[in-house]
Amino acid sequence: MLKPEKLVLIGLDAPIAPRIYDYAMKGHLPNIKRLINRGVYFRNCMVPYPTITPPNWTSIVTGARIGTHGITCFNMHKPGMPLDHTYSAFDSRDCRAQYIWEAIEETGEPVLIVNYPSTWPPRGKNIIQIGGAGLALNEWRIAPGLERVEVGRYAAKYGVTICDGMLFSSDEYPLAAKINLREGGEWKNLPSGVKDIREAEINLYFPRALYRVEHTSWLLLALDYGSGFTEIVLSKARDFNSAFARLKRGEWSQLIKDVFETEKGEFRAAFKVKLIELSRDCSKIKLYVSPIGALSGWSYPENIAEKLEFEDVYPIPTRGAYTALTLGWIDEETFLEIVDMEHKWFAKAACKLMDEKPSWKIFVMHAHCPDWAYHTFINEVDPSTATSRDKNKTYLRIELEFYKSIDRMIGEILSKTDPSKTLIVIVSDHGAKPTAHKIDIRSILENAGLLVYKKENGHRVIDWSRTRAAPQRSCYIYVNLKGRDPEGIVKPQEYNKVVDQVIKALYDYTDPETGLKPILFALRREDARIIGLYGERVGDIIFALRPEFGGQHGAFLPTAKYGIGDLRGLLIMAGPGIKKGVVIDRTVWLMDIMPTVCYLMDLPIPRDAEGAVIYQALEDPNFKIRELKELREKYERLKAAVESEMNLTHTYFMSNLRE
Repeated sequence: MLKPEKLVLIGLDAPIAPRIYDYAMKGHLPNIKRLINRGVYFRNCMVPYPTITPPNWTSIVTGARIGTHGITCFNMHKPGMPLDHTYSAFDSRDCRAQYIWEAIEETGEPVLIVNYPSTWPPRGKNIIQIGGAGLALNEWRIAPGLERVEVGRYAAKYGVTICDGMLFSSDEYPLAAKINLREGGEWKNLPSGVKDIREAEINLYFPRALYRVEHTSWLLLALDYGSGFTEIVLSKARDFNSAFARLKRGEWSQLIKDVFETEKGEFRAAFKVKLIELSRDCSKIKLYVSPIGALSGWSYPENIAEKLEFEDVYPIPTRGAYTALTLGWIDEETFLEIVDMEHKWFAKAACKLMDEKPSWKIFVMHAHCPDWAYHTFINEVDPSTATSRDKNKTYLRIELEFYKSIDRMIGEILSKTDPSKTLIVIVSDHGAKPTAHKIDIRSILENAGLLVYKKENGHRVIDWSRTRAAPQRSCYIYVNLKGRDPEGIVKPQEYNKVVDQVIKALYDYTDPETGLKPILFALRREDARIIGLYGERVGDIIFALRPEFGGQHGAFLPTAKYGIGDLRGLLIMAGPGIKKGVVIDRTVWLMDIMPTVCYLMDLPIPRDAEGAVIYQALEDPNFKIRELKELREKYERLKAAVESEMNLTHTYFMSNLRE
C-alpha cells in the first residue's frame, strides 16, 4: 500500500458539516466534492465539550482531551485568580500536551503552520509559523510582548496591528466618523475637464489598535467633470499627482502600503479603501477603510513575513468586517469581497511557504470565516428564525458564497500538492446553530440564593462576601471556596453541600416561555472526566444546555442540532491509504486524527495523544501487520543466507588448514 509522504490539514472554524456536504454534492464546492469522491466523509465526527475554538483546535494537533492538554475554554482561569477574572486561551505555554510538530522534531521534518489558534508563542525546532495568537493575522489575543492580561467575565479582548476597519460618512453610523465636504482649496495638477471640487479632512481613528498610533490624516477630494461628482482621490497633500487612491462609486483601491508611527515604533502596513457611496451633488459620501494590517511581526522565524508580501492581498485582520456588516457600514457584496481577500492571502501564503520549504512534511492551517459569519447572521440563514423571506434569501446566498470562497482557497492550496503522495484532512473544531431562547445562568443561581448582587456606582455587581457560587466562561460554575478563591466564603467542609445546591437549582429550573428544562446535565467536576473534562482548570460544576437555548456553540453537546444547525465536526480525509468515495457513520473524534495520520505516515505519535486510529477509513487496516510479516520473512531469508555464507567461508578456511 502506498503511504502518504506529506500531510495537508486545513481547518475551518464552525462550518455546519451537513450543509458543506450538501453544497459540495450539488456541485457548488467542486474542490471539496473531489476530496469527498476520492476519500472519506465522516458523518458523525464528535468534537470535545465545550464546543468552542481554542480547546478543540488544540485537541486536533495534540490528539489529547481537554482535561489533558489544559486549554479549557475560550478564556482561561486558574486556581488563585479571582472568579470573575480570565484571560484569552491563546497562549501556547498553557498547553500541557505535545503538539504533533514537537513530536516529530527529532526527525528533522519541517512543519508549516498558518493561523492556527492557541499556538503562540511558537513551540518547536523545525517549524515555520504564521500567526496563532488570534483568529486572524494581525489579531492578538495574547499580546506580542507575551504578557497575559486578565480581563472580565466572557471578555473577548484583543488588539489589531495596526487597527480595525474604519468608516467615514456624511451620515451618522455607530462607531464611524462623520465628515462634511466643503469647497475645495488650491490643488495642484488637477486633470483637465474638472468643473468643481469638494474636499474633506480624514482623521484616522484606529479602532482596536494594539498600540497607540500617531495622528494620521488624509485629504479627500471629490471631483465633478460636468455631470456631477463621480470620483474621489485620497492624498496626503493638495497635489492630485500625489494621490494614493483614485476611486469611483463601488470601486476598491489597489493595495495601499504605508508606514505608521506607533508608540512601539514604525510599522509597515497595508490596506484597501472602498468608495461605497457618492451622490452626484456630493451631499452623501461613504468611504470604508479596510482593517490595516502590519506586514510583519507575526511570523517565526521573523524574516519569513518578508516572503509573504503580495501586490493584491495582505494579512487582513478580518474580524472587523463582520462588525462592519452588522453596523450597516458595508453591504453584503463588500463583506464577501473582504472575506475573499483573506482567503486569497491564505492560499498565496500557503503556496509560497511550500515553494520556499519544498521539504515540508506537514502543513496545518485554520480559517475562521464560518464561525464569525454564523455568529453574525445565522438566524437570517435559518428560515425558522429569519426576520423576513427576503433576508433569508439574501443570507442563504451569502452563506453559499463564503463557502465558495473557502473552496477556492482549498483548491489553490491543493494545487501545490501531489495527490498520490499527500494525505488531505479537512476538519472543523465544531459546528454552529441558530440563536433561540435566552437563558441566564446567573439568574438561576441568584433565585436560589447562591449568587448575590450589590449596588456599586449605580451598577449591579457580584457581592463576593455573600456569594457561594458563580458561573464562569461557557459551561462552568465555581463554588466560591475559601482557601482557593481570593474572596472565598464557602468552607471546605461545606463544598459538597453547595455543589449539590447548584445542581439542584439547575435541574429545578423551567423556562417560563417554553416550559422546557434548559439544562441537559450538570456534573460534579470529578464526574466530568467521562466527557474529557478534569483537573484544576475546569469548574466545580459542568453543565450543558439544550440546543433550543443560548448561542451558536459552546455549552452544547457535539450531537446538538437545531434548525439548520448542527454541532458535529466536519471531517474529510483523502489520499494514499484512504478509502475512496465512502461515507462513514462510525463515531470518530477529533482526537483520532493525529493517531491516524501518524499510523499512516510512520510518524512519532504525540506524547499525550489519547485518540485511536480510524481503521475503518483505511484501504487496508492491517497493512502494518502485513508489512511486519513481510519484514520478518525477509529478515529470516537474509539471516539464513548470511548464515549459509558464513558456513561456506568457515568450511573453506578449515579445508585449507588441513592441506
